Amino acid sequence: MDPRWTLITFCAVGYLVGSLPVGYWATRWRRLGLDIRGYGSGNVGTANVYRHAGFSLAVWVGPAQFLQGVVPLLLAQHVGGVSAAGLVLVGVAAVLGNGWSPFLGFEGGRGVAVSTGAVAGLNLIALALLLACFAAGALRHRIAEGVLAGFVAIPVAAVVLAASPLHASWALCAGFALFLLVILARRLEGVGRDAAQYGDLGHLVRDRVLHDRRPGRPLVGHRTDQAGPADAHHVS
Repeated sequence: MDPRWTLITFCAVGYLVGSLPVGYWATRWRRLGLDIRGYGSGNVGTANVYRHAGFSLAVWVGPAQFLQGVVPLLLAQHVGGVSAAGLVLVGVAAVLGNGWSPFLGFEGGRGVAVSTGAVAGLNLIALALLLACFAAGALRHRIAEGVLAGFVAIPVAAVVLAASPLHASWALCAGFALFLLVILARRLEGVGRDAAQYGDLGHLVRDRVLHDRRPGRPLVGHRTDQAGPADAHHVS
């Protein structure tokens, strides 16, 4: 197959795999139709699933989302015919699928777990740095800040990695920077609507970017910002 079509095919596979809303589907199935988007942060990721559907479900959702990022890359590496820069594009496609899923009306998750899986498939040194930042944030009870710090750190680290040729490091830098941009875009989704409703755009942007917090979306319980899907089911 022409290398260009090989790359396009794997990018399409990456986007499709990344777009599967496993957290949303799992809670609908195991919690009698619960729409996780109507609770807490409104996110379909592991943390919101844990808070509103329980550990027994979240313990499967988290690894599944990680695999959504790493499996397309492992598949492309196994089949071959995709350059180092092409592998980065496959990872980016998976992350974009998670953030803008056609199964959720082109809304989606924050991209953190899928991006972490993609980083794992691209460079283990970057993965170690990312997980260290996650751990530091968790120890300080500032997980959102740890996530942000990790995704800021890995593009910078990519340019000095000795494990790859220079051109591959630049490709990694660009890909990791795109992961960061996706995460920021998902955190800032709808900030204009919130500013119109609650005011103080600057404060809202800081809260979104640094702490991943939105007014009307408590950690636990129903959303009160009137932006989420209606859901008649209660958390069990």
